[in-house]
Amino acid sequence: MESFLSTIRTYAPFSDEEGEFFYAHFRRVKFKKNTVILEEGKVAHEVFFVEKGALRQFFFNESGVEKTCNFVFEREFLTDLESFSRQTKATTNIITLEPAECLVTTCKEVVACMKASPAVAAFFNVIVENVATANIRRIQSLLSQSPEQQFEALLQHQPEILQRVPQRYIAQYLGIAPESLSRIRRRMLVGAARDTR
Repeated sequence: MESFLSTIRTYAPFSDEEGEFFYAHFRRVKFKKNTVILEEGKVAHEVFFVEKGALRQFFFNESGVEKTCNFVFEREFLTDLESFSRQTKATTNIITLEPAECLVTTCKEVVACMKASPAVAAFFNVIVENVATANIRRIQSLLSQSPEQQFEALLQHQPEILQRVPQRYIAQYLGIAPESLSRIRRRMLVGAARDTR
């Protein structure tokens, strides 16, 4: 519970009582590797807080090509936010990249918590704002940064990603071919080697 409480307090102030109240509305679920926990076209009734493991969010474009749009690791929340908040069909899929252990709650439980607790309401307002801000930054980086710059930023934000996520999914996220990502990594390694001389 401590990791959950310390995480939600980074978004909004929670008293011990409010934190325990919110935590009580989650259940712990274990998932095997490569388990689809949300499928495109179905309603996202649940939100996931990752205690152990890694999740990948992806969709298929109009040509049927798979595109990765998000990676989530420990102490992070994930759902298809639009589907979850509006209870409409999800446009993305979520799959486990590793065996995962998550705290899971439902939209119905969240609505009840928000009505009962100002802290929970404030928490979800901040979550929505953060997702919107992250989406804007993501679009800006895609439009203004080279794949190499985007990769460097990704490593700064999620340094464990290379050890935990197959390279083809990282390439998808950056919008480049796996071979291009390999070349970028080689250039970065050469540059790092020069810097240490």
